[in-house]
Amino acid sequence: MPGSASHMKAWVCRAFREPFELALEDVPIPVPGPGQVQIKVAAAGLNFGETLVLKGAYQKTPPLPYIPVSEMSGVVSACGEGATRFQPGDPVSVFSFALEGGGLGQYAVMPEACVFAKPTAISLVQAAAFPFNYWTAFNGLEQRGNLRAAETLVVHGATGGIGIAAVAIGKLLGAQVIATGSDDARLARVRALGADHVINLRTENLRDRVHALTGGRGADVFLDPVGGEVFDLSTRCIAPGGRILVVGFTSGVWAQARTNILLVKMVSVIGVEARLAIETTNGRGLADYLRLLDLISAGHVVPHVGNTYGFAEVLQGYDDIIARRHVGKSVVIVDPSLC
Repeated sequence: MPGSASHMKAWVCRAFREPFELALEDVPIPVPGPGQVQIKVAAAGLNFGETLVLKGAYQKTPPLPYIPVSEMSGVVSACGEGATRFQPGDPVSVFSFALEGGGLGQYAVMPEACVFAKPTAISLVQAAAFPFNYWTAFNGLEQRGNLRAAETLVVHGATGGIGIAAVAIGKLLGAQVIATGSDDARLARVRALGADHVINLRTENLRDRVHALTGGRGADVFLDPVGGEVFDLSTRCIAPGGRILVVGFTSGVWAQARTNILLVKMVSVIGVEARLAIETTNGRGLADYLRLLDLISAGHVVPHVGNTYGFAEVLQGYDDIIARRHVGKSVVIVDPSLC
């Protein structure tokens, strides 16, 4: 609960630097302005990209001081003038396209356009786990990558939050899904969650295994949040006309594409940026995001929660993501009474 009637607890970043610094502070509860909704936060989703924001290494820099996390769930606590879609007490999920942040505070204020009714089939904890990762996977595979039934999808970094989501979306779209990673125990959990095959890149040869699983043809689509050498390996076992979806660079290294290989195999390299897919597509991306919410409400997509942390354990959650000790999405329980 807030420390006083006008203040709350929040994790605050006051300078973007490496190593990043977050401190748990008492700060004023944000008040909703015109077109805004105030949310009593139940849970917030952590992701690797947020660590880049805190280090000042992300492509977009929010204003300081900054309360991290732009995907969260909770209940509406107040509405500003002109915000009419929700009432106090409504359970909601939030995905801030503009990186407003706020999820690691006990209350957050968001533009009404970034607030959505919680899908009926899931909990508030799950509602904080899906917005960024499952939307990235859905937009990347269905729209950007045009993944079709009976094609073969390779998901790199499959034990991470986006990876687990991509395995689920790939299976939903009817693909054969090959998941890669670097730890057998974590890959076994991905296999149990639906991957058809797993490949440990530390101990197995990606090219040989993909060719063996595809009759020598290669895989049609690669979803790559890793970059670096993994991108290069993908070009050696991609099918003619295949697509590589560039989602991120958790390896810390971006690839230099060999255009001769792209040419002779007719390979498409496609960037996937979840927020831009909504902000820059004249409503098409938002309509697709609403379709994803419908699929979740209908039970066709079930958001996976890998690790949960208490509100005081935020730094441990980020440490686990950086050290790759997690499997799937990590979620902070901000208010246990709501979860």
